[in-house]
Amino acid sequence: MLFNSYSFIFCFLPLLLFAWRLAGAGGSGRLALVLLAFSTVFYALWGVAFLLLLAALVAVNYAFGRALAAPDEAFAAKGGRMGRKGLFALALVINFLPLVWFKYSGFLAENLALLFNADWHFASPGLPLGISFYTFIQVAWLLGVYRRSINPEGFFRHALFSSCFPYVISGPIVRYEQLGGQFDTLAGPTSEGLARGISLFSIGLAKKVLLADSIAVYANAVFNAAEGALPVSGAEAWLGSLCYTFQLYFDFSGYTDMAIGIGLMLGLRLPENFDSPYKSTGIVDFWRRWHITLGAWLRDCLYIPLGGNRAGRLVQYRNLFLTMFIGGVWHGAGWTFVVWGALHGLMLCVNHFFRAKIRGGRLERILGAAYCRVFFIFVTFLCINACWVVFRAATLGGAMSIYAAMLAGPFVFSDGDATGLAALLPNGYFQGWQPVALLGISAALVWAFPNSREILRGRADGGFPWCKWSASGLWAGGLAVLTFASLILVSRKSTFLYFQF
Repeated sequence: MLFNSYSFIFCFLPLLLFAWRLAGAGGSGRLALVLLAFSTVFYALWGVAFLLLLAALVAVNYAFGRALAAPDEAFAAKGGRMGRKGLFALALVINFLPLVWFKYSGFLAENLALLFNADWHFASPGLPLGISFYTFIQVAWLLGVYRRSINPEGFFRHALFSSCFPYVISGPIVRYEQLGGQFDTLAGPTSEGLARGISLFSIGLAKKVLLADSIAVYANAVFNAAEGALPVSGAEAWLGSLCYTFQLYFDFSGYTDMAIGIGLMLGLRLPENFDSPYKSTGIVDFWRRWHITLGAWLRDCLYIPLGGNRAGRLVQYRNLFLTMFIGGVWHGAGWTFVVWGALHGLMLCVNHFFRAKIRGGRLERILGAAYCRVFFIFVTFLCINACWVVFRAATLGGAMSIYAAMLAGPFVFSDGDATGLAALLPNGYFQGWQPVALLGISAALVWAFPNSREILRGRADGGFPWCKWSASGLWAGGLAVLTFASLILVSRKSTFLYFQF
């Protein structure tokens, strides 16, 4: 069941809110039971086998958590038996084994067959929905227990935290420190929470259905043509890459808005995941704004354990590169994701090196001027857009076809008698005014408008944008129009892009 489906919007969500209202008088314990029951049903609708896998991992991790929470004296008393560090390492192996099997076994078998020139036929198992996300969530919980910043608070609590449906499938990648205490204060729905939650859910639905799904048609046409060795002009390659860049942004930020909106309806405050990432002035800034919870997980659970920046600049750059390389592999089993992670790792190293060289100097003050910031936003966006090409492409060959066309230039005319736009866009991937209008609207929303968090909660400095949300008839009417338009197109049943990761 998708958030952007009639069954969720008209059945599951109303039933949940009705049950939430009825159970509100019973206190946080009864509400937690309702949330766990609905989360179980939500995930079971995707497949009972996947639910059993999730339940098994939850149970195993809770057992490991209880063992890791034992006093150090208990481990010392066991003599030569496995210590805390060994137990934690075993827990990590058990967590990552299902992820490797379901997500990477086909890729590994295919490449081993090529390496040994063998004729192997391996049927890759289906990918359990959300396994990348809930694995990271539970690993972070285990790390917190290992560091003694978290105490296991009962199996029921751990099961609820690990399977809560708003975030278990596609994020945000929550930490127990962020959410655990909120389960103790669950309460019945409030008018403020419902108003804000429904508003944010409606904004996310519009992002997904009206923008991401609509612009995806043109991105898919160009990338599918490149994979099929069909001709792609320079202008078509640039427009196709831009379409995917905006499609991915509105698809994933739309899902996050909907997840956070559902949380607000239930009185849960989920962590933010986007902070206008295409307004970034560098790749370092981008990774502080894009998929914030993933970046925080990679920093705390990978980059810092690798040594962070504690052993000199060269080691820091190595750790940055390895972190982003692994982050690329986390996104998917394919050489395209490996290359994408490596590219971001290299750009992060270059950006950190440049920032270190100019820090505290006159050049830093000059480059901090407004006109320089605009230039760096433009350059950063071009780099991000270029990297999304290999991220989107099904194969490296398809990515190279797009890159070759882009390098030829957007204003290279095709051979033949066509002139004007027909010569720039000769293959029919872009027709009519719709793709231009969608790109224009997307660009305006990304750069000229505040993001969802700023609209609903205000800016980080405490101020509010010009289009601040309020419980008013104007906002209600506008969101009703957006929601009605979205519901008309929901029948396209497009899944969220990050479901495949």
